[in-house]
This record gives sequence, structure tokens and C-alpha cells, in this order.
Amino acid sequence: MWLHRSLVLLAVATTACKNPGGKELPLDSTDLGAKSAAVELTSPDQSYRLMLPARWAGLTRTDTLSTGERGTARPGAMNIVYLPRDSSIIPQTLVVVAVYDSAAWVKVKADGGPPPGDSLLSKNGRVYVLALPQSNPFTPGSIDALKFDSLALKPTDSATFIRVP
Repeated sequence: MWLHRSLVLLAVATTACKNPGGKELPLDSTDLGAKSAAVELTSPDQSYRLMLPARWAGLTRTDTLSTGERGTARPGAMNIVYLPRDSSIIPQTLVVVAVYDSAAWVKVKADGGPPPGDSLLSKNGRVYVLALPQSNPFTPGSIDALKFDSLALKPTDSATFIRVP
């Protein structure tokens, strides 16, 4: 059972080719303007904010996950995908953020095997989990591969990535 949930979230985190039942969250024009400041997004359920690195501006799209994709995570999970320069290639996930009630997260971890991401923050009975791609999905040396690598989260990004009121 846990393996099924992990595989579903892993599939979303590594391919992000479809978002069945999900809703695209477009960035507005103010998000795309300044390249020196982080881009702030609020989760669909208003429970947390993401501070996307400025280098992501204009290169990403944010989707929500369907109920089946997020498993036991709470509504409001966000999938941030890189939009390849080569439009014949499907967008690829840079990061998935999912929020679990503390009890649900304990069960997910107890199921054995690798969890669907790393716990980044615990607050108010919720655990905020970050899932990163296992590898670069693009042809090595291609423009999209180089760009995807340059967009990878750095430790300094992760420290301020999620903000919970």
C-alpha cells in the first residue's frame, strides 16, 4: 500500500507529464518581472507559501496534484515543473511539495521503503514534505539538461522555500 502511494508521487515527481484533475496555477506578470527577487506563491488551500528562487521566474509552471496523485497528503500539494526550451519535450518536475497531517506522515514512514519525499518542516500538526527529481530527465549536455541542472534547489533555497504562517 505504501509502495503504491510512493510510486504515484514518485511518478509525478519524475515525469509531471499530466495533471489529471489538477488545476494549473499560472504565475502573474509581477512574478515574472524582477529576476533578483524570489517569486512567492501561495498554496491553493492558503496554508503555506513557497518562495521560488528568482532563477525560476518565467521557466516554470505550478500545478496542483489530483487526489490520486497526492495519496494521503492533504489537499494543496503543489508540483512545480520546468518548461523545456524544446517544446516537443514534456515539462519536467523540479519539486513537489506535499503537506501531511503528522499522524498520516508517521503512517507513511512506518510503511517501510523510502518516503515520498523529505520532511522539510513540521508545524501546527502538519509535516511539509519536499520531493525532488531523482535525476536530470534531459539528454546530457542539451540546453534543457543544463538549464534543469541550474534550476535545482540549493541548500540555501531549501532553508527558506516553505513559509507557514
